[in-house]
Amino acid sequence: MCGITGIIDWKTTLSSNERQSIVQSMNQALFHRGPDAEGEFSHQNTSLAMRRLSIIDQIGGDQPLFNETRDICVFFNGEIYNFLSLKKSLENKGHQFMSHSDTEVLIHLYEEYGKAMLEMLQGMFAFCIYDMKKNHFFLARDRFGEKPLYYHFQNGMFSFSSEIKSLLENKNIERKLNPTALPYYFRTSLVPEPITLLKGVNSIPAGHFIFMTENEFQCKSYFTPSYEKKITIQSEEEAIEYITPILQQAVQRQTVSDVPIGAFLSGGIDSSSVVALLQKQSSQKIKTFNVRFEDQTFDESVIAKKVAEHCETDHHEIFIPNYDFDESIFWKIVDHVGLPFRDSSAIPSYLVSKEISKSVKVALSGDGGDELFGGYDLFQWYQKIINLKQIPRPLRSLVDQGVTVAQHTPVLNNVSFFRKIKRGVHTSMAETDDIPIALNEMFSNSKIESILGEEFYNNVLTNGVSYPLLKEHPQGFKDWSPLRKIMYYRLQHTLPSNMLIKVDRMSMANSLEVRAPFLDSELFEASVQLPDNLLVKDGVGKYLLRKIMQPHLPKAVFEHAKMGFSIPLYKYQNKVFKELAQRLLFDENPMPQLISKTELEKIYHKGIFTKKDTATESVFQSAHQLWMMMMLFGWIERFNIQY
Repeated sequence: MCGITGIIDWKTTLSSNERQSIVQSMNQALFHRGPDAEGEFSHQNTSLAMRRLSIIDQIGGDQPLFNETRDICVFFNGEIYNFLSLKKSLENKGHQFMSHSDTEVLIHLYEEYGKAMLEMLQGMFAFCIYDMKKNHFFLARDRFGEKPLYYHFQNGMFSFSSEIKSLLENKNIERKLNPTALPYYFRTSLVPEPITLLKGVNSIPAGHFIFMTENEFQCKSYFTPSYEKKITIQSEEEAIEYITPILQQAVQRQTVSDVPIGAFLSGGIDSSSVVALLQKQSSQKIKTFNVRFEDQTFDESVIAKKVAEHCETDHHEIFIPNYDFDESIFWKIVDHVGLPFRDSSAIPSYLVSKEISKSVKVALSGDGGDELFGGYDLFQWYQKIINLKQIPRPLRSLVDQGVTVAQHTPVLNNVSFFRKIKRGVHTSMAETDDIPIALNEMFSNSKIESILGEEFYNNVLTNGVSYPLLKEHPQGFKDWSPLRKIMYYRLQHTLPSNMLIKVDRMSMANSLEVRAPFLDSELFEASVQLPDNLLVKDGVGKYLLRKIMQPHLPKAVFEHAKMGFSIPLYKYQNKVFKELAQRLLFDENPMPQLISKTELEKIYHKGIFTKKDTATESVFQSAHQLWMMMMLFGWIERFNIQY
């Protein structure tokens, strides 16, 4: 586990010394990702580097690693969980290994299979293979985007890095705002791969590779989530028998390590499942970690403790009060993500990672369980809205108008219910392709037009307002069930652009490696075989996973509502928070021409003074709209972004 970076200067714009000096600075900016060791290599017009967090083959795994003839090298970030079986197969073909590292397997796989090697890898990874004999470069990311890799390619200079802040150590990269990305950010708070809010800086999308020579540049997909396989499993018993050993193997596979492993334990079904299976496979008590919030509404620590006692783990509880927001954590998020990041659960993620890293170098998480087994309420909302579209539009319009009137009734019970009904009916009016976007909406299109200005919105962003990157579908998509369509949206867009960014950056900021067994490639392929009614049944998500884990977990895990790893952001709005918001949005706004002061005042006022849900506004959305603006302006200021 580490961070990788480099420059390939095809036109030799830089001298060798200049290039190496820049790459050294880029590499130093990745120190937190790998404080144990560093590696550098320069050849002809290329300089590559890495920082290492030693997990496997701590002594012999330093990079770069080479093939036998030392004309192919690799720089690698991640873990290859099936490297031992791959290594044995390659040795049988005559390949010779100089280390016990999973990294070295990549070189020999490339020699033997070329690009097809990616199909064989089980793991999380981002790597760069340099074939000096052919002067080729091969870069790739894992299937779901657990490990990051950003790049900039202009005037013959290709620069790449695991993090944005490191990439921008190359001063040849202009720091300009990407206007095409702004509507995406405001609409859903996420900018879909490959674009970013930095003009000219892209992310290699999850499941993609780059193949590059002096005269050729390819960025192609080798994996896209698909649900077109014929479902052969029908009964619950058959599904349990089929999935259980694959789930157990997924957890077992990710225990490969030369250092102790711990686990996140929130008390939810996903992390609890991983902990239970991990402990069953361990001869020693595993260390488990839970965050306890002062606000009991968001507290799952009691359930986590019951799981730990049931599974007999070595449990550690981390307490987070609701009044301790300080500005430093805001800037830590900005620095490590390198882009505006709306998800405020980055705060507890950072804090718990900091504590866990004091005890272990590796921790397993439950990320991906909802995406594979149908856990999010959003999935059921989508299906209900699709069903609503069967009702004649004029009738839905009348209901929409009626709910609008009810929302403004002075005395109204269950305000959240009316707000949700309004959003559901209103969303059903959208085109089918727009519904997933609308369900993840932070600002409406009309509000974005007010924020950015009519001229900017309609003229500059002509090709951006329809959100084409969120509507690209694989072959056969139209034949998938509504459940699988919304699961695809979450897996393809929300997971790599939000959840996995948060997990990677906040953990690696503390030199902690986090692994997600639910994102095992074999487990995903197995989940595709499940019929919808074993994912969501009678309004209960992750039905099959619950059935599989019932014998292994206490009843409390199954008897409480899903909470998620979130925080009551509005309760963190102490004096420091408000002063930071005031400074960024008004006193020292780094880009006052971007958004009108009037709109900023509205967002600030709602974000600060909305303390409970109303019939038209949710506390969560109001607080996070403000947080989005703070993040945007904080990022612009911190990274000196030009308009």
